[in-house]
Amino acid sequence: MRTLPARRTASLALAAALAGAGMTGLTGAARADAPPGAWTATEITGLAAPALYGVTAPDLGHAWAVGTQSSSSAPLILSYRHGAWTPQTAPAGTAPELVDVASGGPSNVWAVGQGGGDATAKALHWNGRAWKAVAYPRPLPMAVSVDSRGRAWSIGSNTDGSGAAVFRRTGGAWTDKGLALASGTLLDALAARTPKDVWAGGATSSGDGLWHYDGTSWTQMDIPGDWPHWVLQVAALSPDDVWFYTLPQDPLFSGPTLVHWDGTAFTVTKTPSPSATVRTYAQDVGFLGDIAPDGRGGVWLQDSRTAYYRHFDGTSWTSVPRPVNDLGGWPQVYDLAQVGRTASVRGVGPGAGDRLLIDRFR
Repeated sequence: MRTLPARRTASLALAAALAGAGMTGLTGAARADAPPGAWTATEITGLAAPALYGVTAPDLGHAWAVGTQSSSSAPLILSYRHGAWTPQTAPAGTAPELVDVASGGPSNVWAVGQGGGDATAKALHWNGRAWKAVAYPRPLPMAVSVDSRGRAWSIGSNTDGSGAAVFRRTGGAWTDKGLALASGTLLDALAARTPKDVWAGGATSSGDGLWHYDGTSWTQMDIPGDWPHWVLQVAALSPDDVWFYTLPQDPLFSGPTLVHWDGTAFTVTKTPSPSATVRTYAQDVGFLGDIAPDGRGGVWLQDSRTAYYRHFDGTSWTSVPRPVNDLGGWPQVYDLAQVGRTASVRGVGPGAGDRLLIDRFR
């Protein structure tokens, strides 16, 4: 459920022109004690200008991280098993920038990629033994998710941003799930919890960029606020426990919010992240970082602009220092993923030189 910073872009000038309904349900950012555990980092070397854009961890013993290397000219796949990360070989013709990865178990992993021309493989499937290239219905995949039945869902569009749609893998083919969207709508986030509980997020010129699928039809949802919400990330745990990382499209660029759905209503919480650089990075969706469930009813957030992970327990925020590193700063975190249903979380982002770090909380 990742938004690639380089290619998945949308202008805030366009998004700021969106109109919305009145603000309700906004809560503040109180402080709380840090959750038990600590963030650590694993260093991986021997790579060429690496960057990771997506991570998935179906259980404590398995994980996959995907991205690009060699100045964005070759795909990068890392597999975690037996306590170590090792590179895996992508099929010939794989898109050079793998932007997202999702899993339904150690033998059912899906990745999608961008770049490399129309003939490049845009989707990959891991069956527990090898990666296989899979045809994709759009030239620009944006995200992938796996539902409770092990079926892959994905969102993609044309290279000019038109034709955004949601697809489900059925019978060896991608099926369009019928989300009719106005021209200019951006889809960049996806969470398929079950075949009858799917969330798609993005930005649109009319209302909030959030849609829900109940197995039959799509409904555009209305998040409280004075301005439309650009939905950047979705984490769906149950029908009455869904988290969204959003950017309200106000002209003052006030910064992102954390939104929670309890099955009946939305609650909007301002994040403690600084908002001064929102305008500077208006073209870089990835600068806003990501969210992931903490396994305790709360959420982890990394905003890619501070040396802290932010934790929200449903009421209050905690700032937890990131692991110390010698990469000359704090690498951005493009994706966070809960490890199975545990309280462990993994985080990935770009590296420096021939090295990169993969963070983990446990």
